[in-house]
Amino acid sequence: MANKKQSRVNYYRITLQWGVFILLIYMLIRPIFDKNYGADFEAFCPFGGMQSLASYFSSHSLACSMTTVQIALGIALLLAVVFFSKLFCSYICPIGTFSEWLGSLGRKAKMHITLKGNVDRALRLLKYALLYVTFYFTVTASELFCRKFDPFYASFTGFSGDVDLWYAIPAILLTIVGSFFIRQFWCKYLCPLGAITNIAVYALPAAAITLLWVLLTSVAGLTIPWPWLLGVLCLTGFLFEATTLKFLVFPSLRITRHDDLCTHCRICDKKCPMAIPISTVETVNHIDCHLCVDCVVKCPEKGALTVNKRNLRWLPSAATVVLIAVAITVGTYYELPTISENWGDIKGKTVKSIQMDGLKNIKCFGSSRSFANHMKEIKGVLGVETFVKHKRVIVYFDESVINSEGVKAAIFSPLSEIINFSGKTSDRVSFVKLGIDRCFDPNDQSYLGELLRKDKGVLALSTHFGEPVQATIYFDAALTNENNIKVAVSKEELVLGEGSEQTTIKTGFVVNEKGKTSGEIPVNEFLNLFIATTDVSFNKFESYTNDKMSVYELPFAQAADPEMQQWMPFLVSHASNDNGIVRIQTVFREEGPVIKIWFVNSLTTVEKINSMLKATEFTVHYPNKTSKKVKNPFTFNL
Repeated sequence: MANKKQSRVNYYRITLQWGVFILLIYMLIRPIFDKNYGADFEAFCPFGGMQSLASYFSSHSLACSMTTVQIALGIALLLAVVFFSKLFCSYICPIGTFSEWLGSLGRKAKMHITLKGNVDRALRLLKYALLYVTFYFTVTASELFCRKFDPFYASFTGFSGDVDLWYAIPAILLTIVGSFFIRQFWCKYLCPLGAITNIAVYALPAAAITLLWVLLTSVAGLTIPWPWLLGVLCLTGFLFEATTLKFLVFPSLRITRHDDLCTHCRICDKKCPMAIPISTVETVNHIDCHLCVDCVVKCPEKGALTVNKRNLRWLPSAATVVLIAVAITVGTYYELPTISENWGDIKGKTVKSIQMDGLKNIKCFGSSRSFANHMKEIKGVLGVETFVKHKRVIVYFDESVINSEGVKAAIFSPLSEIINFSGKTSDRVSFVKLGIDRCFDPNDQSYLGELLRKDKGVLALSTHFGEPVQATIYFDAALTNENNIKVAVSKEELVLGEGSEQTTIKTGFVVNEKGKTSGEIPVNEFLNLFIATTDVSFNKFESYTNDKMSVYELPFAQAADPEMQQWMPFLVSHASNDNGIVRIQTVFREEGPVIKIWFVNSLTTVEKINSMLKATEFTVHYPNKTSKKVKNPFTFNL
């Protein structure tokens, strides 16, 4: 009968652990079937949230793409440590679960040891050192430094993003090999989140140190940089842990052993994932206890082990679920700004604000920083806030200098893009100017261009600010018409890529024909709008007067081909080999594109120039003083 009781399973814990792994597997395989899904393995990362919160307090900016959800989960984790125990480590953390499972294999292979004594205590310093380094570089750069080495993030993202192989691979190897041979190697000795939870365990001394720092800096006016506070907190956490290996006041829940019911079978000691000698104490105060309640579940004597003297073995898992649910709910309905900045003196100014949602280019700290830097250049703008999760910005401005319309115009980034034009079209180019709703964001404008690209008659697109955004679409009337264009713009979905790389994007553009205009322009006017002309002088052009030079002019249709623009610098470099050629120009005229070659009469001739243009190879010179032979990509009508 005793054996039957000893084989009991801690279903509460296993359910949560497997639930996490099933969720992660789902996130891994979903992109195979849903090309529009992008797995975010940091979406519920409490450690990233804590780093981001520290960054926010230091510089009023959230680290990278972190949102209030991760911050709320980080706060929930700390509250759990104080009021319950290290619940995240026990029930949620995938690295902790994986390490524990690996350790079980190591024990079965009889190759697993538990470090004790001074070696165990000294190695615990490593996680505090890693915590300091991680927070320091995260806060100073507003980018999550843990991404470089985090075994979980590196493994599940396929070493993509900010993962540094030189950091991540050793971390993964240490986690795998260390956990197989040494009990909970990552959790005890390397995990920076484990260091934070232990600092939270010593909440009273940590709070006292933090309060003292605040008083010295804010009240006494002393300059004590935040890294000093971080260092003292890390050192204090390590000293308390290494010297006592015990809880102080917190957490409030403890495993309690009732000696009158205990038979001293020591099954609890063997089943404890952290190898805590439970059978020798009345209350488990060991710093490594994370209230997994495996010992309570496995105990063959009913009531011998309890949670705070009551049969509450369900409470830790229930508290974990409730805290996570509350944190996600709070984080969903409230969002801290990724960047919150203001500049200039606002006294005596009429400060107004404008909010804009759906800006897809606001996607991380870097893009938020770029947006803020751009808005600083706009006269009258006093500050900005960005919210990555909701793709939202709030801009504060002086109404006496700029109005809301001006702010929107400053935020708007116009697009001018060649679509299907390849250098050839009829003598005149048709155009239609339409209002396009839901197309303010640069990403949306890019999607609009991709929709139009599927109509081979569309040549180019330009946009400018308006409400709605004004889009001018240039097209070849022999290949398409306005109705086809409106149908293309109004498509609700855009399919990008091919095969396994195919992605479907919801667009939802709405054509607004109010104020619609259409017409035609000469092809040379179109070319001047979208194709860059060349005008480069060299070989001491400035030293020659007009009477010393002549201009050789040739038809040059390839100057209108967008793909040939990359070769124009090669033509200029090759022409500079003739000391008599001093300037190259391309001009778009009604009769067609031409090239104008300026040359010094006394130094070269038209015949030499023709020979240069007809050469099968160009001799091209590079900035590093080297030269190279390149096949002549142009065809000239000589």
